[in-house]
Amino acid sequence: MNKATIAVTTILVTLSISGCSTIHDQKPTGEVIRATTKPVIAQIEYAKKHYKSPNKETFGDLGGTDCVNFVSQTLLSRGWNLNPDWTYKPEFSRAWISSTGFREYLLTKPELATELTWEDRDLIQVGDVVQFDWDNSGDRDHTAIISGIQITNGKRELLHTSHSPAAFDWPITELLAEQDKRTKVYFWQLAK
Repeated sequence: MNKATIAVTTILVTLSISGCSTIHDQKPTGEVIRATTKPVIAQIEYAKKHYKSPNKETFGDLGGTDCVNFVSQTLLSRGWNLNPDWTYKPEFSRAWISSTGFREYLLTKPELATELTWEDRDLIQVGDVVQFDWDNSGDRDHTAIISGIQITNGKRELLHTSHSPAAFDWPITELLAEQDKRTKVYFWQLAK
């Protein structure tokens, strides 16, 4: 196999595992609520700039499993500080690159975030983190950020941005429509 064939095979395997299309460039309709504080504005601007073009020079690229690496980068842009448990240098920590590792890290950091469930989604704001458990196994399989809140006919829709798959302002309900019915959604309401 040549490199191009391997790359295409890798992409197809990743898609079949994740169950998602590769790129979602949404154009929300209706009113979209965005960030109003400088840290969250910086986080969302970073996400918009890098969701399709990863910042590989600084942070590397983990291919089809780069979602938490990407979210961690946005949190760094937001003003979070590196520490031995959450870092990309000199090497990636588990919390930086693993959805489940990130959850475990945040469970020990109540000063950073509070875990919420799908039933609590009306409390979620732009810049908060969303995690998905595709098969209701207890592990977290995908991580993204909330990049906007779309209001259409009085209905509130959370828009998320991620890498692997690359998405900006993809409605969570559309993502869920592509997934197994066992999928569970969790949020991290960020304190700062």
